[in-house]
Amino acid sequence: MQITALARRVLRLVFSLSSAGGALTRPRLERRLEASSAELNRALSELDRLGLLDAQRLRLTLPGLAVATALRARRVTKRRAVVAKPAPVGAPIALFSPREAPRAVA
Repeated sequence: MQITALARRVLRLVFSLSSAGGALTRPRLERRLEASSAELNRALSELDRLGLLDAQRLRLTLPGLAVATALRARRVTKRRAVVAKPAPVGAPIALFSPREAPRAVA
């Protein structure tokens, strides 16, 4: 299944706004995506045709929720990979986090 870039962005945005309890309207989606009405309509009809979104109610279907969750997880994983810095070779292994002090074991 191939989804256009704008349709992926719409899917992620609908997922995040509905998770946050925000009101979903076409004008709000257009503003947040910086897309024209025609572009948004094409993306919504594409997602509706694929069965990922109910375009009239602006609600994700169950398969749409699964795809949006997977897209979000993939994006978060990529962000963490970029943020994480590898330890230098030969560096000691940290047994405790910087916030956690070592405790005596009884």
